[in-house]
Amino acid sequence: MQNHELLRAAVAYAGRRPTREHPIAFDVGTPLTVIRNDDEWPDFHWCVTPQGSEGWVLRSAFELADEASLDALPARAVAITDYDAHELALVPGERLLVGDDQGGWRWGYSVTGDAGWVRKSDLTQVEDAPRFVMRPMRSTDDAAIADIIRSVMPEFGADGPGFAIHDAEVAAMHSAYARPGTAYFAIEVSGTVLGGGGIAPLDGVDGVCELRKMYFRPGLRGLGAGTALIGRCLHSARRLGYRRCYLETLTGMDAAQALYERAGFECIPEAMGATGHFGCNRFYLRAL
Repeated sequence: MQNHELLRAAVAYAGRRPTREHPIAFDVGTPLTVIRNDDEWPDFHWCVTPQGSEGWVLRSAFELADEASLDALPARAVAITDYDAHELALVPGERLLVGDDQGGWRWGYSVTGDAGWVRKSDLTQVEDAPRFVMRPMRSTDDAAIADIIRSVMPEFGADGPGFAIHDAEVAAMHSAYARPGTAYFAIEVSGTVLGGGGIAPLDGVDGVCELRKMYFRPGLRGLGAGTALIGRCLHSARRLGYRRCYLETLTGMDAAQALYERAGFECIPEAMGATGHFGCNRFYLRAL
């Protein structure tokens, strides 16, 4: 898992079940103790967090403390990136989006809304060139994301009263999604931002987040960006402690609704929370 993900299409060659039910996961800055190395996977090292969580960690995810060495274990270290050792379950022939090779593994996203590591040897037909880059939104993306929202929503008749196009946050998305419990990601092709989407707490309902403002320009559609973005948003939601994810949409957005349903969202009969988006008439919920 990386903040700046260059994603390619791939197909699962073999089926696979995750090897650990509760893999190690931590945030940047977490102190770690490196316990042992692995001859088969030299880029991975067994680490333990102060809370007692343990598992294999990619070497690029931590920095050794002063004078510490992997030749003299145990060794003290600190995480230099967010990390999650979750493995992605695979079905033979399944299509997914994967990142760069990291020690024989790739971080990937499935059409069912899951995210995790897959072994390079379990994949076939991995595309040579990335289709797009997915990364956390930057403050310099504000104008591009606002223009996407304001340009795409009218395509589907979602520009009247009661739609998200009128939310005050549209003009300043980066600051709106810099608060606790939120995340927003931009997707770019050849350096141009063509889409984005994120999560935030659902007003009025504890433990539930909302999938928000996920819109793509036509040049990004059909590349699998929706699959990857939902996977990353749901993964972030789990890490943030949410138990369910909710979304609102509109009759006529058929492709989007098919994407949500493939990712495990189920249609529910009425709205939840206090979004203020009374123009929406389709509502979905997914357990995390």
